[in-house]
Amino acid sequence: MREQNDESFEFDVSVVGLGAMGTLMAHALLKQGKRVAIWNRSPGKAASLVAAGAHLCDSVETALVASPATIFVLLDNHATHEVLGMPGVMHALANRTIVDYTTNAQDEGPALQGLVNRAGGHYVKGMIVAYPRNVGHRESHSIHTGDREAFEQHRSLLEGLAGHTVFLPWGEALAFASVLHAHAFAAMVAFFEAVGASERFGLSVSKTARLLLDTSRFFVADALEEAARRLEAQDFAGDQARLDVHVDAFAHIAQSLHAQGAWTPVFDAVCQVAQRAASMGYGDQDIAAITLSFAHDKAPGH
Repeated sequence: MREQNDESFEFDVSVVGLGAMGTLMAHALLKQGKRVAIWNRSPGKAASLVAAGAHLCDSVETALVASPATIFVLLDNHATHEVLGMPGVMHALANRTIVDYTTNAQDEGPALQGLVNRAGGHYVKGMIVAYPRNVGHRESHSIHTGDREAFEQHRSLLEGLAGHTVFLPWGEALAFASVLHAHAFAAMVAFFEAVGASERFGLSVSKTARLLLDTSRFFVADALEEAARRLEAQDFAGDQARLDVHVDAFAHIAQSLHAQGAWTPVFDAVCQVAQRAASMGYGDQDIAAITLSFAHDKAPGH
């Protein structure tokens, strides 16, 4: 891809779509000193951004021409195709990069890349792993896929939206996004369950939430770091945290929770998973060996 000189453009980036996420992205970029052009189907949503220094374009075509990269944050795939079908848009895509943060189905992103490529443009699919309040945060993470060269050219711009970013091929990116969110949301619900159950013991829910967050932060992070190390080394020696010891401990914890009448479907499932892994022959190994019971539905040595 030909190197583009951003100095030849009037703006550094354009943002198309000013819902909650798009507006916050544009504000984050403005705060970082970027020259930002914007467009939205309803221009009234642009007022706060214009007041902050953004330039409101009168069409998507104008927004595309204004800068080397345009961020799409639209409602859905249908809205994206409607925007791409507007007058002058396909012609304006030539030598431009679309960075698409619109949520769509797994097969829709590659199809959009093909459409943009045929118009002479470049397509990068992006996913920010953060709620809107943390757009622009240096500790936020994002995943990108699509055109790697276009991504690398605009990496510094995209790091302004999430301080840590990784590029993966299409298949890996979509698979990783699935398992990442499965892990993150399961962890959140486990937290909500534990905090809610605390009320059964006469504890303050708000106080317990803060105590649980503070107390578990290092413990859980260390356990996951150790698990990653063991998986990389394929070392599951039970020298620190044997699975069978955990199975017994989990049974006592569950009994305590149930005695108070707590509804704990998440922790009940954890107990069942640990018991199953132990029955598969991983009992004398580190608790991280539970991973193998998910990855390989068979007992070790078979």
